[in-house]
Amino acid sequence: VDFSDDSRRAARRAALVASEQGARFELLHVVSNASAATLRDMLRKHAGAQARVTEGVRAMLDELAADAAGSSGARATTRLEQGEVLPAILAAAKKAALLVVGVHGWNPLRDLILGSTAERLLGRCQVPVRVVRRPPRGPYRRVVAAMDFSPHSLAALAMAMRIAPAADIVLVHAFGIPFEGKLRIAGVDEERMREYRAHARHEALSEMISTVASIGGERSRLSHAVAHGHPPQLILAKSRQLRADLVVIGRRGRSAAEDFLLGSVTRHVLSDAKCDVLVVQSPAP
Repeated sequence: VDFSDDSRRAARRAALVASEQGARFELLHVVSNASAATLRDMLRKHAGAQARVTEGVRAMLDELAADAAGSSGARATTRLEQGEVLPAILAAAKKAALLVVGVHGWNPLRDLILGSTAERLLGRCQVPVRVVRRPPRGPYRRVVAAMDFSPHSLAALAMAMRIAPAADIVLVHAFGIPFEGKLRIAGVDEERMREYRAHARHEALSEMISTVASIGGERSRLSHAVAHGHPPQLILAKSRQLRADLVVIGRRGRSAAEDFLLGSVTRHVLSDAKCDVLVVQSPAP
């Protein structure tokens, strides 16, 4: 948390999740090394001022923990650290089952240039990351889960079923025609393209039905949508149509050289979704 409105919403959602799951949650605030150095320079002539600032931040953190917990009954602990912000958050997340962050913070210009803290964390964090956009108004009720039938999308669905136990979940799959662009360039007529599209749809529906049948747990709350199109556009359109309060995406782990990169689907959905987004990352192969 950085005490912005976005992070306050994230703290409240984390408290609600902790209460639902019987888990504990921790609020972490990291004072960057650069901020700490600037503060030392500014307060050098004021004896004891830096200690009072630290005490004030701790008090704010405790107050936020109490506010976030509210009447949920969740137990909150707090931690105040100084260091590099992203490495400190990532180190803390290694001991957690879920990292919850706000979509933006106090520095929109930095977000514009470097990407938000949430986006940069998603490129490196190995635990599921929930990016909170809306004030929590109770448990999630309508969830859209992106499905491409890969192991990481199945892992994301399993996570969604666990953390949204009362929600209706719609599995969304966007299919395409292999080499569609090249076929059009080659002059394949529209009737043949429709045949290819119908075949691709049939295969996608068969795969979806087989996937749903293989899922353990309460399958009655699962439904599916299969359509031709661009995956992020279909996911976003379906989430708006259903007024979803959570979109879930599975993501394959990446190499160290790709730590700061996000897949195009994840980036697009995170940028344009109007609801919360949960990204579940599978380990790199």
